[in-house]
Amino acid sequence: MKIGFPVDSNNLDAQITEKMSSATWLLVIDTDDMSFEAVPAPQMSARSGAGVQGLTLLLEMGAEILMIGYIAPHIAQPLEKSGIKVITGVSGRVEDRVNQYAELNKSKIFTPQKGFARSAFQKTMKQFSSMLPVLLGVIMIMGLVQAFLSKELILKIFSKNPLMDTIIGTFTGSIFAGNPVNSYVIGQSLLKLGAGWAGVCALMFSWVSIGLVQMPAEVQAMGFRFTMVRNSAAFIITIVASLLTVFFAGVW
Repeated sequence: MKIGFPVDSNNLDAQITEKMSSATWLLVIDTDDMSFEAVPAPQMSARSGAGVQGLTLLLEMGAEILMIGYIAPHIAQPLEKSGIKVITGVSGRVEDRVNQYAELNKSKIFTPQKGFARSAFQKTMKQFSSMLPVLLGVIMIMGLVQAFLSKELILKIFSKNPLMDTIIGTFTGSIFAGNPVNSYVIGQSLLKLGAGWAGVCALMFSWVSIGLVQMPAEVQAMGFRFTMVRNSAAFIITIVASLLTVFFAGVW
């Protein structure tokens, strides 16, 4: 964070001036390492515009915060709107004010606000309660799907063509979804029944990465666009990853 000051000398012991036009130096300090840059303030002969010129120089030097004794409201307000924080009523040594500001921000960051935990818990429960009906619906649909799609029925749809089996396995796994351990057990059973490695591998990949049945819950939590992009990308990646896996594993 860089803080800009109108001051009377070019070091950290400089005194902050009341107004921009009365400064003889302009100083910007980087609070991360206390390094600073100082340049002479606009000449007094240009007094009518010295304040604006000095302010412009501080911004060009990268100041994100301006500390000063006084600055006109009609100048401070546009600065605040453009993201420059203006702190008035400041006086004394530059180094003291920087340390004071750093300590104040540190306490704000690490001191929990009263009631913060309770507020966070309430917001979490409110979000969970709004999603609960969707989650219950997803669980019921998954139970029905897994009850009516037996392993034997899944085996019948595999074509023995690695590419087609991969696509079919990806789609099948995306319907089931769930704990990876379950996919290993079903995959082993399908291999014993004669299913191809490509289809089984794709089923295992998509089991945990794609969730067609859970899409309503994902849309509710993450948004429609994110859900569609993530599942589409996962579908494509699963097919490619499955083909590469069976090829390099030598089980093509």
